[in-house]
Amino acid sequence: RGGGGGGDPRSRGGRGAFPGSEVVARIRAVSGADPPPPEAPPVCGGAGPAGGARRRHGVSTAAAGTQRAAMEAARGVWLLLLLAVGTQGRIVFTKEPSSQDALHGRSAILRCEVAEPSGVAFEWLHNGLSVQDTERRFQEGSNLQFTAVDRQQDAGDFQCVARSTVTGEEARTANASFNIKWLETGGVVLKHPASVAEIQPSAAVTLRCHIDGHPRPTGQWFRDGSQLLDDRSSYWISNKERTLTLKSASPEDNGVYYCCARNAMGMVCSSDNFTLNLIDESFPRPVVIPQDLIVSKNEEAMFHCQFTAVPPPTQEWVFDDSAPITNRSRTTVFANGSLLITQVRARSAGTYRCIGHGQRGKPTVLEASLRLAEIEDMAPFSPKVFIASQEQRVACPAPRGVPQPRVWWERNGLPIPASGRVRQEAEELVFSSVTGSDAGSYTCHAANKAGEKKQDLSVTVATVPRWVEMPRDSQLEEGKPGYLHCLSKASLKPTVTWYRNGVSISEDSRFEISENGTLRINNVEVYDGTVYKCVSSTPAGSIEGYARVHVLEKLKFTPPPQPLQCMEFDKEVTVSCSATGREKPTIRWVKTDGSSLPAHISLSAGALHFRKVSRSDAGNYTCIASNGPQGEIRATVQLTVAVYITFKLEPEPTTVYQGHTAVLRCQAAGDPVPHIQWKGKERILDPSKLLPRIQIMPNGSLVIYDVTTDDSGRYTCIAGNSCNIKHRDAILYVVDKPVAEGDEGPHSHTPYKMIQTIGLSVGAAVAYIIIVLGLMFYCKKRRKAKRLKKPPEGEEPEMECLNGGAVLQNGQTTAEIQEEVALTNLGSSSGASKRHSATDKMHFPAPICRPSRRWGRASSGRSSWPRRKAWRRARARRWCW
Repeated sequence: RGGGGGGDPRSRGGRGAFPGSEVVARIRAVSGADPPPPEAPPVCGGAGPAGGARRRHGVSTAAAGTQRAAMEAARGVWLLLLLAVGTQGRIVFTKEPSSQDALHGRSAILRCEVAEPSGVAFEWLHNGLSVQDTERRFQEGSNLQFTAVDRQQDAGDFQCVARSTVTGEEARTANASFNIKWLETGGVVLKHPASVAEIQPSAAVTLRCHIDGHPRPTGQWFRDGSQLLDDRSSYWISNKERTLTLKSASPEDNGVYYCCARNAMGMVCSSDNFTLNLIDESFPRPVVIPQDLIVSKNEEAMFHCQFTAVPPPTQEWVFDDSAPITNRSRTTVFANGSLLITQVRARSAGTYRCIGHGQRGKPTVLEASLRLAEIEDMAPFSPKVFIASQEQRVACPAPRGVPQPRVWWERNGLPIPASGRVRQEAEELVFSSVTGSDAGSYTCHAANKAGEKKQDLSVTVATVPRWVEMPRDSQLEEGKPGYLHCLSKASLKPTVTWYRNGVSISEDSRFEISENGTLRINNVEVYDGTVYKCVSSTPAGSIEGYARVHVLEKLKFTPPPQPLQCMEFDKEVTVSCSATGREKPTIRWVKTDGSSLPAHISLSAGALHFRKVSRSDAGNYTCIASNGPQGEIRATVQLTVAVYITFKLEPEPTTVYQGHTAVLRCQAAGDPVPHIQWKGKERILDPSKLLPRIQIMPNGSLVIYDVTTDDSGRYTCIAGNSCNIKHRDAILYVVDKPVAEGDEGPHSHTPYKMIQTIGLSVGAAVAYIIIVLGLMFYCKKRRKAKRLKKPPEGEEPEMECLNGGAVLQNGQTTAEIQEEVALTNLGSSSGASKRHSATDKMHFPAPICRPSRRWGRASSGRSSWPRRKAWRRARARRWCW
């Protein structure tokens, strides 16, 4: 087997079972290891050099087996690496660039992607050359990005190249290109004849439009803004050649020619136009063109106009499309074509047309306007305040006028120069660096042929204020007015603002700020002792000063004792009295009548202490506060001994039936005897206004008669006397009275009985209607049957009825129908309910038939048949029931 030469794959030629020597070399370069050597051929029977070697080195058979297993494992790993590398080397494109439409100057992208992008580098080729990144065209990832496609630089084929960084394998996509659409403007040029000088009237003239693009644009031709159409008589347009041909050019074809073209990119028009100006001697040509005129009122105006042609043209003037102007008192047309207008007025202003008529062609019209000179008033200036050392500008816009007014500045009657620190630039007054001397009055003038207007400007220069008298720390007496001064001056009167503890002081009844900045504090109080700040300011800047105010307190009670006070009988009570001053005052109490204080009354820290109040403690007491510098002050207190209010009977929550009487009881005791008031619905109940339904009894109880649900709510009993006041609350609930079982009052019908009554009523009504309809039908049939028969000699029962008779049935006349109807008379009272039932008879009256005399003679028992027949016809429409 060793001599066969097939055991080692590396010894084979070409591509054996493995990728080849190139792949092996790459794997060796990647892994850094060589493949394992082939195993030496074994020797049968243990003979041969290998067996001798094993015996010489003492290698056992077991060791040889282990070595062979290791060699086989290494060889398997090597084969797996070769297979992995071979598989990785294949590059498969998942997205390739494709040819596409693109617009010149617009963005585009060519995409290129592979299945396994890791370890793959991309490169783009343009016409076989590598693409270099620029701001307009660059590679982004694997794609090629175009921010603006260029029809010249991006023409050709693009190809994406993917190259493995591991194996070096390379793959390329198919070529892709752009179908670039573009549209580029150009000018209109003369194609035939060769030059403008060779253009002759009545000869053909061809113009070419140099607008080009892809796809080929379609064009349009215009003259003086009007589109020209291919009528094959005057114009011939060739879209292929982009030309316009005038078959017989004449002065009537004069004008500005331009072209426009459109394709997928949009639409553009020619950048340079062609002006055709043919001269025909027979056409009138202007020699003198009239000019626009502006004159003052009642002045004269002269227009000059002249044409030339062969033969000489005729000329006329027209004003605002009216009839031609002729020589009159105020208008004169001279032989040379000039027009004179004297005493121009407002109605003379307008447009004048000079028209020249030649032997051929259209009339030539020249226009000129005549306007009256005018000037409007100038807008007034607001006063200006300038800050020193700054640059300032004041504009003086020219007023509306005809012609445009001229503007200039003056000061003290002298024009402001065009240069210097204070100068005029165009219509502006400029101060390069404002100084105090610039304050004053300036005048802006505007003038034209209509006259002159002017406006004055007042300029004030503001400077930073300077102190005349700064605020100073002050001692102000409590209860008296106090003053803090803040005097300053500047070229512009300063504005003074005062602050107290950092808060701006607004003028009110206690604070006043005078014109010179002095702050007056009316009736100084203790808490006015704090820090005050004065700020004096102008537009140029501000200064500020501080002052601390110390308040000299007066001797006073804090708080003043109440002149009338109550003490609860048989209780411990303390009456307070305190005072303040520049020095801490001493407090003492005395009886106003001069008597000494009883033993059970003591003084403690200025307070009058009663250990147990008795009736004899009532009276007038005087609190005296004194110190050395300020003397003493007194306050008299009248003390009353009273028994405080207690409730003997408090109101309780009460529930009453609607329509009944509610009573809320309340009684209180005290000395003096307390007075009781009631409060309900958030207001005091006044019995004089609520009588007679609501009353407050002498014992304090509140009585509400015939209560309703509106009376529900909270009621408060208030008991008070000259010493104290107390109250108690109670809630009144008003509910509906429940209906007792079996009660059949007027409002106690159960739903079942009500439904039963309604059903009976409806049934009776329906039965009555059916009976009436049946009787009507019966009478109608009976009358019809009797009309068909010959009437007998005697009277019919019906006629007897009509004549006042009555037919007896069971001993009663049929005109009376007896019917008994049970009626229930329901009634109720507050004490008890009563039941009433009665059986009444309802009688229907006899038929409403007025008795009439018999027709004919009654003695003979006969009647006149014609009269009876007429009477029957008249009565057939009436009912007997």
